[in-house]
Amino acid sequence: MAHPSARPVRTRRIATSRPEGITNHSSTAQAKSSSERALLPLGALMLAASVSGWAQSLTPDTPAPATATTGAAQVEGKSLAPVTVTGTRDRAAQTYQSGITSVGKMPVPAKDIAQSLTVVNEKLIHDQGKDSFKSALENVVGITFEAGEGGRVGDNIRLRGFSAAGDIYLDGMRDIAQYNRDVFNVERIEVLRGAASMLFGRGSTGGIINQVSKQPRLITEHEVNATIGSHNYQRLQGDFNFKLEGDAALRINAMATDGDGRGDNAGAATHRRGLALDYRFGIGAANEFEISYYHLHYNDKPDWGFQWLEGKPAPSPTNQYWYGLDSDFQNDKADALTLAHTHRWADGSSLKTTLRDGYYTRAMWATQSSFALGTTSLNLNPATVVNRRTNAKSGEEHHTFLQTDYLTTTNWFGRKNQLLVGAEYALEKSSRSTYPLLASAKPPTTVGNPGSAGIAGNLTKRLATEFQATTLGLYVQDTVEIAPDWKLVGGLRLDHFKGDYERTGNAAPNNTPLSRSDTLLSKRLGLMYQPTEEVSYYAAYGTSFNTSGDLYQFDPRSANTPPERSRNMEIGAKWELHGGDLSLRTALARTEKYNERNTDIDTANNSYLLSGKRHTDVLEFEIAGRLTPQWDVFAGIGFLRAVIDQSGSNAAGQLEVGKNPGLSPSRQANLFTTYRRGDKWRVGGGFTAVSQNKPANSVISLNRAPGYVKADALVEYRVNEGTSLKLNLDNLFDKVYYNTLYRGFAAPGDERSVRLTLTSRF
Repeated sequence: MAHPSARPVRTRRIATSRPEGITNHSSTAQAKSSSERALLPLGALMLAASVSGWAQSLTPDTPAPATATTGAAQVEGKSLAPVTVTGTRDRAAQTYQSGITSVGKMPVPAKDIAQSLTVVNEKLIHDQGKDSFKSALENVVGITFEAGEGGRVGDNIRLRGFSAAGDIYLDGMRDIAQYNRDVFNVERIEVLRGAASMLFGRGSTGGIINQVSKQPRLITEHEVNATIGSHNYQRLQGDFNFKLEGDAALRINAMATDGDGRGDNAGAATHRRGLALDYRFGIGAANEFEISYYHLHYNDKPDWGFQWLEGKPAPSPTNQYWYGLDSDFQNDKADALTLAHTHRWADGSSLKTTLRDGYYTRAMWATQSSFALGTTSLNLNPATVVNRRTNAKSGEEHHTFLQTDYLTTTNWFGRKNQLLVGAEYALEKSSRSTYPLLASAKPPTTVGNPGSAGIAGNLTKRLATEFQATTLGLYVQDTVEIAPDWKLVGGLRLDHFKGDYERTGNAAPNNTPLSRSDTLLSKRLGLMYQPTEEVSYYAAYGTSFNTSGDLYQFDPRSANTPPERSRNMEIGAKWELHGGDLSLRTALARTEKYNERNTDIDTANNSYLLSGKRHTDVLEFEIAGRLTPQWDVFAGIGFLRAVIDQSGSNAAGQLEVGKNPGLSPSRQANLFTTYRRGDKWRVGGGFTAVSQNKPANSVISLNRAPGYVKADALVEYRVNEGTSLKLNLDNLFDKVYYNTLYRGFAAPGDERSVRLTLTSRF
C-alpha cells in the first residue's frame, strides 16, 4: 500500500468568519495529504502549534509573526513561494458560517470541534439588528431564558434545560457576574453544547457560551452605526481601529442606547452606555502584548412581566401595559481590565498568559405585579385590581482570573501528537446586600389604568452575605493521529475549589460562617474520522461537575454536600458544501446529570442526598453559509426530550419523576436568510419558533407558556461603497409571546418594532 504522502494532494477554500482587513505580513502555504489536510496560507504558524489534530487557520487572536516567510514549503519535491495576503474589512463579503472558533482554547475550524457548536457571528448580529447578548442567543436552538429571580439578576440562561448562569465566558475566561450584556464589542458568540469541565472547570452541564471580543488589526478603518426606531429607540455605535507605528494597533468601540419598553403607556426603558479600549503591540512578533479595558453601565426601568393566571400568562391587555413605577430602576455596572502576553517559538509552539480583573456592581428596585385574589379569566376587566410588590436586590462582585495555555506539536512513537497544557487560577468575591427599610408592598392599581407615578423609598443598604471562592485548575489534552483520517482526542483536568461564605448580615441562626472545598477530576474523549476535506464524523464523551457553591452561596446542608456530576455522550457529523461556502451539521446527544441534589437529607452528615437524576436527549440540525454568491442563510432545528428520572423520596418528589424539568421545550427552530439583488438592494427575513414551554423548578405546576412563531424582515440599500441604509422589522406580525419564564411570573417578548440603521465605513 502506498505511503499516505503519496496520495493526490487535495486543496480547497475554507470559508471563515475572520474579519477581513487582518493583514498577515506573510505565511507559508503548504499542501498536505488526506490525513494532513490542506492549509490556509494564513494559518501556517498556528498549524505548527495546533492542538487536537485540528487544521489551524489564523485568527485575529493569533496572527502570524513577520518571520514566518523564512524558507518555502516542500510539497512533493516542489517549493511554494511565500504568500502575502492583505485585504479590507468588508462585512458583506462574510457569510453566516462559524468559520474559525476559539472555544476549544485554540483557533480551529469549527468542523474540527468534536462537539455540537453554534456560532453567532458579527454579520448575523448586524444584519438582524441585535443589540443584546440575550437577543443574539435567540438564534441558538437549545437555549431558553429564565427571569432574574431566585436572588439573581442579569442574563439568566438555560442550555438544554440546565442552568448556564455560571457558564458564560468572555474570550475563554469566566464571565459570570450578574449583569445584562451588550454586543457592541462582540465579534462572535460561541455556544458549545454538552459537558465540558475538562476545558472550563466547574459547571458546563448543558454547555458553555463564549463571547469573543473585537480586537485591533493592522489596518486603519472605522465604522459608525446610527439607529432610530419605534418606541423612541436610539442607538449610536462606533468601531474605530487605528494602525499605529510598527506592529501596534488600537481599537475603540463605543455605544449609547436608549429606548422605551412595551405597551401604549410604556414606562419600562433602557439607557445603556459602553466603552471598550484594546491596545495590542508586537502583533505577529515573537512576543505580543495586549491591554484592554471594558466598561458597561445601564440604568434601566426593568419589566418583570406579570403573575401567571390559571396556568397561563396573564391575558391581554397585560401584554400592552407596564405595571411598574417611575421610581423603579436597575442600575448595574461592569468594569474589566485584561492584560495578555503571547510568546511564540520558532518551532510553532506558543504560550499565552492572560490576567483579568473585573469589578461589577448591581442595584435594583423593581415591581412584580399580580391580580387581586379571586381574579379569573371570566371576571377579569379593566377595573380588576392589580397588586404590586417590591423586588429589590443589590450586590458587588470582584473577579480575578489568571490563565495560561501552552500549545505544541510533537512526534511520539511515530505519531503526530498535538498538545494543550494549561492552568487557571481564579479568585471570586461576591457580596449581597438588602434594603431592610423598603416597604414590601407598592400602591395597587387597576388593569385598565396602570398608573406609574413614582414613590419614595429608603434605599439604605445592609450587607447580608459575602462569598469568596478560589479555584486552581490544571489540564492537559492530547490529540493523536492514530491512522490516516483518524484522530483520537483525550484530556484530563484537575480542579480544586474552595468556598467561604459569611452570613453576618442575616438573623440568627442563619448568621454563622460556612465553608467547603472539593477536588474534582474531569475527562474528555473524542474520536474523529475525516475521510475528506469536506466531511467530519465524530463521537465524543465528556464530564462535568457542579459544586454546591457554584453561584456564591451555601446553606448548612449544601456546605456538606459533594458536587453534582454530569456527562455528555454525543455522535455527530459536519459537512462543508459548495466549495466550503456552506456548513451543515447534525448531532445526536444525551446530557445526563446522574447525581443531582434533592430534598432528601443524609442525617448522619447533615447534607443533601445526591440521589436525583435527569437527562436531556437532543437531535439537532444546523446550516449556515452561502447557497449562492447572493444568498446567505442561517437556520437550525432542535428536538429535545428532557426527563426527570429520579427525585426526592417524599410525595412531591415522586410526582416529578417522568416529568419535564422546565425551560426545555420539545421543539425549537430558527431561520434567517438574505438575498442580494444587484449592487444596491438586499432583502431578507426569518422566524424564531418555540413549542410550548414551562418555567424551571416548578415541575408539577400547571403553568405553561404557549408555543409561538415570531417573524422578522430586513431591507437594505447600499448608497455607495462605504454607506448603507438598513431597515429591520422585528416581530413583523406583532405576535404576543413569552420567552422569559419563572415559576412566579412570565415576561413577554418585544412587540413589533421598526428600526432604521445608517452604516458608514471609512
